[in-house]
Amino acid sequence: MKYTTSAALLALSLLAACGQKDPAAELANLKKEQAANQAKIAELEAKTGTKTAAAAPNAVNVSVIKVQPETFKSYLEVQGRVDFDQSANVAARAAGTLTSIRVQRGDRVGKGQVLATIDASILDASIAELRTRMDLARVVYEKQSRLWKQQIGTEIQYLQAKNNYEALQRNLATLNQQRSMYNVVAPFGGTVDDVLPKLGEAVSPGTPVARVVSGSGGKILADVSEAYANRIKAGDKALVTIPDLGAQEVPSTVRVVGRTINQTSRTFTVEIRVNSKEAAQLRPNMVATVRIENYDRPNATVLPVDLVQKDEQNSYVYVVEQKGDRKVATKRIIQTGATYNGKVEVTQGLKLDDQVISAGYQNVNEGQVVSL
Repeated sequence: MKYTTSAALLALSLLAACGQKDPAAELANLKKEQAANQAKIAELEAKTGTKTAAAAPNAVNVSVIKVQPETFKSYLEVQGRVDFDQSANVAARAAGTLTSIRVQRGDRVGKGQVLATIDASILDASIAELRTRMDLARVVYEKQSRLWKQQIGTEIQYLQAKNNYEALQRNLATLNQQRSMYNVVAPFGGTVDDVLPKLGEAVSPGTPVARVVSGSGGKILADVSEAYANRIKAGDKALVTIPDLGAQEVPSTVRVVGRTINQTSRTFTVEIRVNSKEAAQLRPNMVATVRIENYDRPNATVLPVDLVQKDEQNSYVYVVEQKGDRKVATKRIIQTGATYNGKVEVTQGLKLDDQVISAGYQNVNEGQVVSL
């Protein structure tokens, strides 16, 4: 058994040695393949009329972007909320118990329509008593007036009867006005969004009874930092996105810019109108994202902001320049302007068709030979 195992191992070693390739032969084969490929490349270049430039030794591979003019816009992004010109919690104007609620959520109501009534039985009794007294005063006044026309009686009797009747009329008008305050009426036409108290509950002046929302006059209100007080004005373009209605941006315009700075938040309010089909779908207090255009420059030079490097004194980029038969990286001092959404405006230092290194700029130095 021992001799059999040794013979097997020897046979396997011989087979492995026979399977190894000669390095010299393998190198010769690769050189033949390289020569064949170069000949094929030369043949294709002759047919297409192109010539592949040989890379300079120690050249750094880079990518470039050509400087071309484009429109650069900058936006101020703030969060807003939906509001309406006609959206109100209709409150009670008198104290008492709700005796009827005449609407429910979703009902359409008109201006002046009674939404609910408050118990006014004591006031109704006072009005009935006053009407009785006024009827008597009217009869006395009419009789005294006829007598005075016939020169019967004294003038003072006529004037007293007239004054008593007119005073009771004014008292009745005042009580009727007070009586109207026991009716909760809609201040404008719209839809009842909610009915807050229940029948039989006691209410006081100022207690909300129903919320009425008009379907028109939808707007976006946004609070803007006071740092932009001199940069935002009425008429500025804006883009509004309401997440609950989809992610599409709706073009709009700043309508009103508030003149008062909130002492707590140090902000002022801007109002933006939405004039589109989305306006009909707005609901009070919806969240909106507002982008207000605060800078617009056509034919600007714009670069990705991460291409701009800085030293102790200047901002700069690397551009590719042709020097003789080689392309080299050149450090170009620039001046920048506004920055927005990952892009920066270059105001000085670059010209049309300059090749700015966009990939590999971290590995180059001034005068470094590069290949595109």
